[in-house]
Amino acid sequence: MSEPAGPSRPPVVGVDVGGSNILARLVDPVSGQAEGRVKTGTPVDGPDAVVESIVETVHGLEGWETAQAVGIGLPGPVTPGGVTGPCPNIVGWDEPMALADRLSRRFEFPVMIGNDVNCGALAEHRLGAGKGYSDMLAIFVGTGVGGGLILGDRLVVGPRGGAGEIGHLTVVAGGRPCGCGGFGHLEAYAGRAGIDAEMRRRSAGDANRFLLSLVEDSPLKSRHLAAGLKADDPLTITLLEEAADALARVIGNAVTLLDLPLVVLGGGIVDRLGDAFLAQILESSDFGGFGSGSAELVLAQRLDDAGAVGAALLAADSIGYDNGQ
Repeated sequence: MSEPAGPSRPPVVGVDVGGSNILARLVDPVSGQAEGRVKTGTPVDGPDAVVESIVETVHGLEGWETAQAVGIGLPGPVTPGGVTGPCPNIVGWDEPMALADRLSRRFEFPVMIGNDVNCGALAEHRLGAGKGYSDMLAIFVGTGVGGGLILGDRLVVGPRGGAGEIGHLTVVAGGRPCGCGGFGHLEAYAGRAGIDAEMRRRSAGDANRFLLSLVEDSPLKSRHLAAGLKADDPLTITLLEEAADALARVIGNAVTLLDLPLVVLGGGIVDRLGDAFLAQILESSDFGGFGSGSAELVLAQRLDDAGAVGAALLAADSIGYDNGQ
């Protein structure tokens, strides 16, 4: 079977920067079709090295010179002016940086920076599970929990870039410690890092060490949780029930506050556990606000490429992309 034809309009480069890898693709922002793929490891010696790696990754993408703009998604807060950081998932990125200005001097076209979860939300709204909806919330459950908010067909980022930070809403006052330094946040209950920490705490004084025997000294992965469920491991079941309850509480409250008709759920844990986890959230007795019937909950459609495609959409919007029609 032959490969589909590449973008017929001038493309936009989309870059997804994560704690482990940097991915660049050429994207047609109208259709969402992406071509080319260059992936490099994310440097661990600070943000200056990350900047150089972003430039090298884009330059390694065949046809990048034909692009109209570059969009970059990063795992950290981003102001509307393109100042980003700190990025806790990137080693050594502890201070803010005017990344948009810095990269725009390295390329010959505009550069737009966005939070990676916001980029994923934009891709889902425009091209994925949220297509046709003017208002929606996207939640990605992975190492942490991030959210992206679409209102009136527009991505809402807020004046400090913090809109949609659903992972840091409090679900249990004085509850589990969160990676941000707070306590009782959704991320501490539903994010993989939070579940990992709680699993180790409970396993230390419990004969049930099934999950711990799978991960040992390595970080907990979504596949380990799936294996625990398959084995009917009581601790796995309990931890995921607590995660589903925490998500249900926050989702219901957000839907009630903003009158949202749709919530799109994705990220590593949701992608791995699928419809069964979605049903667990919907059936939770802790569902906040007016209950689970107040909005539709669906699984995200665009998986691996959502961050890069969403970053390209963000950049295209910033320059008033001409689709050639």
